[in-house]
Amino acid sequence: MSVEERELKIEVKLPTDISKFGYTQELDRTMNVWQLTAFGLNYMVPIAPAIIFGLLLQTSGGTVALPYLLAGVAMLFTAFSYSVMVRNFPLAGSVYSYVGRGWNPHLGFISGWVLTLDYILIPTVTASSSAYFAQQYFPGIPYWILLAIFSVGTGLLNLFGVELISKLGLGLLILGEFVVWLSIIIWAHAVHGGMGTGTLFSAEPFHFTNFSTLAAGTSLAIFSFLGFDAITTLAEETKRPKRDIPKAIYWCIGIGTITMFACGYFGMLVIPDWKSHMNNETWVNTVLFQVSKMTGGNGFGIFFTAGYLTELAVFNLVATAAGARLLYGMGRDNLLPKNVFAKVNKRWKTPHWSILIIVSIEFILGLSSNMATLSNLVNYGALFGFAALNFSVVWLYYVKKKGESSIKLGSIPNWKPSGISHFRYLVLPIIGFLIILYVWISMDRLAQIIGTSWLVIGIVYLAIKTKGFRKLPPQLEL
Repeated sequence: MSVEERELKIEVKLPTDISKFGYTQELDRTMNVWQLTAFGLNYMVPIAPAIIFGLLLQTSGGTVALPYLLAGVAMLFTAFSYSVMVRNFPLAGSVYSYVGRGWNPHLGFISGWVLTLDYILIPTVTASSSAYFAQQYFPGIPYWILLAIFSVGTGLLNLFGVELISKLGLGLLILGEFVVWLSIIIWAHAVHGGMGTGTLFSAEPFHFTNFSTLAAGTSLAIFSFLGFDAITTLAEETKRPKRDIPKAIYWCIGIGTITMFACGYFGMLVIPDWKSHMNNETWVNTVLFQVSKMTGGNGFGIFFTAGYLTELAVFNLVATAAGARLLYGMGRDNLLPKNVFAKVNKRWKTPHWSILIIVSIEFILGLSSNMATLSNLVNYGALFGFAALNFSVVWLYYVKKKGESSIKLGSIPNWKPSGISHFRYLVLPIIGFLIILYVWISMDRLAQIIGTSWLVIGIVYLAIKTKGFRKLPPQLEL
């Protein structure tokens, strides 16, 4: 019997029961590891570099491939912590649940509060980007109409349940990967034929201004890796969350890093003269469309745009699903109005009010903010939440001493790490924390100011809600 079969046998004997956390199972468990992987990769969007390619160029000073590679490595350390925490707390709510139960309930709320920036702003950025790309071919249609189609129109499909998304997910993921890798092949062929650098092996895609700009670019690149976090929001809709969610997380980061690195590398080979275009906002927001049109003509430019818009529509679908689950988790604990955010539609088994609120905010923000500010602000919440998550693993296993062992050891409660296991539960989370802290310090100053303001609002709200941090919702009295 293989290790995987033994782990599965153990998990079957230890079914996921959320009643021990004070909750009732209301969401349908339908997701498996491949559906989760497709969900996460669709959230990460195989064609994600097209969203912020120009912004990454500006921020880093010339490289897109390198920030994506460094961001992928940085996310791998945090992924280890996610896999540990989902095994301990297989609940909807992601970082909010993990930090709240693993470290401190008040800090869990704050982490979830700040993380809402991601789950609301990421689909706002992609909907705005979709509207920009669509206007290249439909200049007569007002921006606000295109924004409404890509934000409200796609987001509302979530009302019909996560099973619909899982059925569509794998096929649409294959379509997205096909568009990306076909594009990379065509770009490479054009370069081999003399366009751009004229050679497929060049240091051009790795140029950057200095280490400070590279760190800032890496911070921005993390924007494209948030799909693996979204997977954990479906813990209560997964058949075997303790086994399948960690696997899906690792698959997402591995595939995503390779795809984004290749996209950044070959895209830059086509445009070594990128600095001459940086004053053109439309060019900056649609760099890979320009690259595709240069290498494959108008026909391929249309094909790339069609694939891009399809992928972003799918992304908005899964992003709204993840954000709604985060708000659902916080509403269920009465930290947000319970009769609104924790309300589940009886027919479709979805948190419908959370979905409606998210798509409304997306549309309003998409009309009133620019992509550069939104993209940087997204990462404030992600990095804050990731840092808190890494520290929570250490706190759970070494301070509270209430961590659970791995599945292959029998999911033993109150287990104490020993020997080589210290590397997994102590060393890796600390490294992850330090990496995230460094990247967070290097991020855009305006995003830090706005994000910190949102953080302060959350702290004040929590202080009022808990009577000066003296009171906890009954579900969080651990």
